[in-house]
Amino acid sequence: MIFQKTITVSLNINPKYLHRDLILLHINDYLNKNVLNNCFHNMGKILKINKIVSVGLGKIHIDTGFAQTPVTFIADIFMPKTDEIIKGTIEKYDTNGGVYVNYNNTISIFCLTNNINSILNQKKNDNDTDKNLSIGMGVNVKITKVNINDQSMIVIGKII
Repeated sequence: MIFQKTITVSLNINPKYLHRDLILLHINDYLNKNVLNNCFHNMGKILKINKIVSVGLGKIHIDTGFAQTPVTFIADIFMPKTDEIIKGTIEKYDTNGGVYVNYNNTISIFCLTNNINSILNQKKNDNDTDKNLSIGMGVNVKITKVNINDQSMIVIGKII
């Protein structure tokens, strides 16, 4: 679920940072502000930037004057897979019968605790398991759906 990946991005760098003492500080700062904790290129959520591997030669853009520079780095990425079973803790309840399960302070997984018929009928059976679930309790979740866009990740699961 968490793995390392080498990623290459193209950054627009202001010419005032094109000095050997400033460029790595500026690139590191830019990656921490704009890439860290975001979903990136449908690879998953970037948790940690481990190392900047290389900084390529930039081409000056005529309109802006910024140097478009390729940067390669190694990062820890969180990417859950469908049908994977993980352990998490219940962090909050939804008013529509859902539960949010926190996995390792990385992501909240949305889970329905009861079936659709009981949601529609607004009644609960005496043998429903969601009465035994409380905030802070550890549960196992089976991932049923993962949806990633450019900035965020939505994970849906089922408490088992």
